[in-house]
Amino acid sequence: MSSVIIVIQNAPYKTNNKAWHALRFACAALTEDMDVRVHLLDDGVEVGRRNQQAPDGMVNLEVFISELIDCGLEVRACGMALDGCAIDEASMIEGVERGSMKALSSWVKDSDKVMVF
Repeated sequence: MSSVIIVIQNAPYKTNNKAWHALRFACAALTEDMDVRVHLLDDGVEVGRRNQQAPDGMVNLEVFISELIDCGLEVRACGMALDGCAIDEASMIEGVERGSMKALSSWVKDSDKVMVF
């Protein structure tokens, strides 16, 4: 089975939609029976926060990522980024784990592809 790591560095609901596109790709890869893991880094840790308020006309990424987790997506949020954004683990979506660069490097080592958004 092919595997992909997706690193999301951008906060949700920005005009560039990078977080949205990253999760869309994760969904597509899951439907192709790929092993998909997402690492939230920098402002990307906001993607894993509970109680998101999606702007009008935009998909609620909290709901979307929760559905993907239910379908087998593994998600980790960089611990240093969580600390820097003052997000405690209790504020994270269920299924999003605290991660580290060491954990990310292990994922990358075992992965076929790495994509950064």
